[in-house]
Amino acid sequence: MIEQNYTGYLLAAHPKRADPILRRGTMLVIDHDDSGAIGLQINKPYTSSVTLNSVMKNVGLHVENDQALYNGGPESTNRIHIIHTLDWFSSTTNKITDQIGISSDLSVLTAISLDNGPTYFRAVAGFTRWLPGHIEGEILGEDPWAINHSWSFVPADPETVFGYTDIDQWHKVISDSSRQQVSSWF
Repeated sequence: MIEQNYTGYLLAAHPKRADPILRRGTMLVIDHDDSGAIGLQINKPYTSSVTLNSVMKNVGLHVENDQALYNGGPESTNRIHIIHTLDWFSSTTNKITDQIGISSDLSVLTAISLDNGPTYFRAVAGFTRWLPGHIEGEILGEDPWAINHSWSFVPADPETVFGYTDIDQWHKVISDSSRQQVSSWF
């Protein structure tokens, strides 16, 4: 049985992580149990012409204000996940925290195109999967993982998830994690 469930946590990669995919990455853990964990990298937008609008055009929808599409990880990159505030939800929305959910069906894209969707959202393609015990070992820097494979972590909140991007989001998670560690010592 897992000791700490990281579902609903943001993870920031160690500053010396060499892996180009995860280097300076911020992950939102959307599922974690004894069978492993699944996370979405939420701070690295695709740099090509792939945007949320280009994806929506492919399914016959349009969005007025185009948004970035984020590279969630190497698995199932053709699957779109919408991380969003819970002011909008459907029967297929998976609640990640008390304020944040994830929807992966056409209903959320339709609602966004009609301007009836969630107030805040982020579109992500793909995901990252960890085998049982892997995420825990990486977070703790335990053998066979070195400290440069570790992660800083904080509970996810809408401000950090939707209010920051790119390197700023990564810095925010590391900074908030450091503050939490210091305050727990006193």
